[in-house]
Amino acid sequence: MDRIDIAGTDRSPEVVFDFDTGRFSLRGMAYLENAAKFFEPLLDKLEAHLEAHTGATVDFEFELTYFNSSAARILIRLFDLLDEAAGRGNRINIAWIYDSEDDNLEEMGEEMGEDLENAKFEMRPVET
Repeated sequence: MDRIDIAGTDRSPEVVFDFDTGRFSLRGMAYLENAAKFFEPLLDKLEAHLEAHTGATVDFEFELTYFNSSAARILIRLFDLLDEAAGRGNRINIAWIYDSEDDNLEEMGEEMGEDLENAKFEMRPVET
C-alpha cells in the first residue's frame, strides 16, 4: 500500500496517493456515473492509513476541473475524513487548486473549506 497511481480519463480524475511521503492528489475530471465504485476503495485505503498514524503530515491537493453531484458527495466525505484525521493530531494540509477564471470551482472550494475545523485549507488560484 505504498502508492496508488491511476491515470485520469475524460470522466475520472488522475489519482496519486503516495502513502510513504504523505502526498495525495486528485486532478482532472470527476464525471463518473458511479463515483462510489471508483472512490470507495481509495477512501478505504486512505482512512486505514490515517487511522494508523498520529502526528503524520498529509498534503492533499485537489485540482479538479469539473465534478458531478455524485463526486461532490464523495469529496465532502473525503474532506470530513481529512478533517477528522487532523483532529486526531495529524497535520493535514489541503490545497484547492482552481482556474482563477472559474467562479464555480472557486465557490465550491470555499464551501468545502468552510466546514473544516482542524485541517489547514488553502485556496490556490492558477492563471490560464
